[in-house]
Amino acid sequence: MTQGVNVEQILAPHLPRLKMSLQHAWDGHQGRENENDAWQLFQTLIGTQDHDESSLTARFEQVGRRLVTYDEKLDTRLQEIQSFVDAAATEIKHIFQEHPEELVTTLGYLYQLHNKSALALTRGFQHVVEQQARTTTHLTQQLEHRLLALQRVNGYSNSAMDLDQTLENTAQVIAEELNVDLCSIFFYDELQRVLTLRATNGPRPLGGMHFILRLGEGYSGWVADKGRPLHSNDALGDPNFATEARSYSTPYRGVMALPIIFFGTAERLIGVISVQSSEPREFTRDEVNFVEVIAGIIAINIENGRLYEQTDEQLRRKVHELATIHRVSYIIASTLNLEEVLQIITTQAVHLSGAERSCIFELDPDRRRLHVLAHYGLNPEQASNLQIGVGQCCAGRTVQTGRPSMAVDCFHADEHCFIHDDPTLSSEIHSVLCVPLKVKQKVLGCICIYSSHRHLLSPEQMQLVVTFANEAAIAIENARLYEETRRGLELKSVLLRELHHRVKNNLATVAGILSLQRRRTRSPEVRHILAESVNRVQGLAATHDLLAHEDVSEARVDDIARKIVGVANANLSPPEKRISFQVETCPVVIPSRAVTILALVINEMVSNAIKHGMAEVTRGTVIIRGFEEEDGYVAIQVLDSGKGPSAEHEQQEEPGESGEGLGLSLIKNLIGDLGGRFALRRETITRPASTKQDEQTSGETAEYTVAEVRFPLRRSRPTYALNS
Repeated sequence: MTQGVNVEQILAPHLPRLKMSLQHAWDGHQGRENENDAWQLFQTLIGTQDHDESSLTARFEQVGRRLVTYDEKLDTRLQEIQSFVDAAATEIKHIFQEHPEELVTTLGYLYQLHNKSALALTRGFQHVVEQQARTTTHLTQQLEHRLLALQRVNGYSNSAMDLDQTLENTAQVIAEELNVDLCSIFFYDELQRVLTLRATNGPRPLGGMHFILRLGEGYSGWVADKGRPLHSNDALGDPNFATEARSYSTPYRGVMALPIIFFGTAERLIGVISVQSSEPREFTRDEVNFVEVIAGIIAINIENGRLYEQTDEQLRRKVHELATIHRVSYIIASTLNLEEVLQIITTQAVHLSGAERSCIFELDPDRRRLHVLAHYGLNPEQASNLQIGVGQCCAGRTVQTGRPSMAVDCFHADEHCFIHDDPTLSSEIHSVLCVPLKVKQKVLGCICIYSSHRHLLSPEQMQLVVTFANEAAIAIENARLYEETRRGLELKSVLLRELHHRVKNNLATVAGILSLQRRRTRSPEVRHILAESVNRVQGLAATHDLLAHEDVSEARVDDIARKIVGVANANLSPPEKRISFQVETCPVVIPSRAVTILALVINEMVSNAIKHGMAEVTRGTVIIRGFEEEDGYVAIQVLDSGKGPSAEHEQQEEPGESGEGLGLSLIKNLIGDLGGRFALRRETITRPASTKQDEQTSGETAEYTVAEVRFPLRRSRPTYALNS
């Protein structure tokens, strides 16, 4: 512009002086950048070529952006520019003191350049600050979204849904959060050393959900084999990775795969998470960390599930053992078919001890020889001709000493062992357990358990076989006693009472074993479950005691209830609570075939009343009553004055719910064996007066929880199969 030319012409003779004066102005400030800023402003002022207002503005906008990058203050830089402008203005006033018009024009132009440079500097600074704020906001939102995604995955892991559904939901969350086309979760099979696809969020591979990868095969197999993450921008470029990438209907190029490892006492590979995209993609460190956290959640969830299954399997095994002992005891108490009873004992002894074969030998005291009464897993022809002398083989020595014995590969050196001359059995059997069948210190024979494992049975397994040996001894003795009872009614009654007494002793033995284990366990939950099991077994023992002192063919409902109340009150009633029990008179007589089942049912209902009904009260009443209805059914009710069951536990007749407790399951299954049904409800009932102290409150109404079973009363006696 014109004034710019005039300024250049007027300043030309004074440039050395002006430069020196300005040099003193910027010498007080540190930094080469500051000097460059001042020089840029000076060159624009004097109109130097390539230094105009547009380049000045661009220059200072760039400087403003760099201030944020290097964490410098905007105010400091503005003050430095102001110092230069003040120094320049002072010197220009001296130069143009005889040219007032040029002075005004030059100072105006100087201040104009100052304002533009300050605005450009501020604009560049503010632009970067706003950009950083937007980036921070975006990262914060992304972090919050990731946290919500992790909460969803953790919620799936803690929910009651099955594992496959949990993994499917987890894969869906990962795919949505990372905006990828596919997320696959593989599980590692340690025995077969292969990866099996368990869940995806999208299309299945060509092999479906049975898609299998060997270690090192594909990118998932590579991660499982190496135990470290894999990132590939283009998986199709690697021949090994391409085999898995092309296994889907759409080939995938961008891949991130991470191992699922549980870091416990020892590292254990659980599986692999693979994230794929159809286009090449570089995954960020934040995305990798996100998937690593989810892999850790899955690993912990799988390990917790494995531990839960182990504990649950142990409890199921205990329940199965008790149910088996109960079933065998029931068969012994309800039939005298010796062949049927012994066959059941040999079969269940094998299943519960984890062996493969079993055999029950009977002693012929006159010939001093053992012959087979029942067997499981042996050749029938060989078993029928088998004869062992007392003192020979493990079975003969057990009968001779009257003590259990265990051995491993003993038949190789024992020429009298029947396994010694049978190469088929000797190649499959390695350990043997023999337990004598004793009744009143009299050895009737022995039961032998044969296993293919080269180790001795645990004390718990041995005690279980001893229990079955006692059952077998009772069964054999029962058959003999029955032959004698045909000679007279009085002798029959005595012998059958002895039978019940022995069954009760066996149940007491089982209760003692469970009590010992209860004292040794550290888990409160397992201790509580074992306490309930002890109560059930002692309830059975009390029932057998009742049958042993009454007519063995039947028992009254109120007598059964009093026995059960005594056991439950002793085992389950908390000492800090005052619970009174009332058993109303009920002359209804139950046949012996239903007494044991009914005793278990009453025991469970009383236990539930104590455990759940009285859970939130310190004192209350439990009433047991029964009556016979007009349609031939018997109804037995257990009432408690507690606060009542929650909505999800209140059962109507024939409910269809699942997930109920063990107590309710036992009640329904057992009462179902009698053709009956169970109901749980809340009713307003007039309080009965069972004692003189209750007469003042009799006739009052109160809310009670009523647990009721109804079943048909059939008085026909069972038919026993007799052995001639």
